[in-house]
Amino acid sequence: MTLIVHLSDTHFGTEVPAVVDALRHIVAARKPDLIIVSGDITQRARRREFDAARRFFQSLPTPALLVIPGNHDIPLFDLLARGLFPYRNYCAALGRQSGTWFGGDVAVFGFNSTSPLRHTRGKLSPAHFKAMLKEAPPEPSRNCIRIGCVHQPLHTAWMQDAHNRLIDVEATAEQFSRHGFDLVLSGHVHVPYIATTRDSFPGLDRHFILSGAGTATSYRTRPGAPNSFNFIETGSHRGDAEVGITLCRFDEEQGAFSENPPYRFRRVQDGWEEVPLDAESIAARNG
Repeated sequence: MTLIVHLSDTHFGTEVPAVVDALRHIVAARKPDLIIVSGDITQRARRREFDAARRFFQSLPTPALLVIPGNHDIPLFDLLARGLFPYRNYCAALGRQSGTWFGGDVAVFGFNSTSPLRHTRGKLSPAHFKAMLKEAPPEPSRNCIRIGCVHQPLHTAWMQDAHNRLIDVEATAEQFSRHGFDLVLSGHVHVPYIATTRDSFPGLDRHFILSGAGTATSYRTRPGAPNSFNFIETGSHRGDAEVGITLCRFDEEQGAFSENPPYRFRRVQDGWEEVPLDAESIAARNG
């Protein structure tokens, strides 16, 4: 079993101290194996914002951290820096713009979908997949969960956010499917979304799980979507791989994050399907 914390859109420079403290507290209580941060670490890609983010990540009790940049992690107003060294501050604080992590029953691939030539849109090409998958273990175990992480989503909870999806999204979903990905993480729109591709990309030969996280620590929340992040737990049941995803929302009255009933998924012949909840869990999730 592997426990992962998926954070996104921390936007340091706009962080809320009480939310930062609450996030640190709940993560410390769970002691995850890995923390993944899917971009927009900072608000304006300034060195002091990256330094604050690095200190926060270092304060979290985890043996491993995988971070990728978002569009906000490239300078916006400093056109010289954007053109000549767009990732300088990011790399100085956090290292690689993409990366991998392998442990237990999980193989994680973090893709950099950003570009200084684009403002907010993201894109992955076949070359991205070829380069990243060179680092894959040669003989993964039967129940190994292959996770991709990208900043911009393949699908969004709200239709008004559809323009924020990855460029050439249908072709990109097919690439993730063809290369055997089980779960794809994202952020960018500050609204969580957890489902399989069965409704959003019904034509795929092999379906996978989509898990988009909200904004973890920033005051730049959206109506009806408070600060949030996800716990991801992998395991197996009767020899079959399973994934559980728990959405954690910040409760201002309690000053703490609360956990919703988890979404549960199981691997079947044509990919992944969601395990139905009982009526009580559905009511708790929707309440």
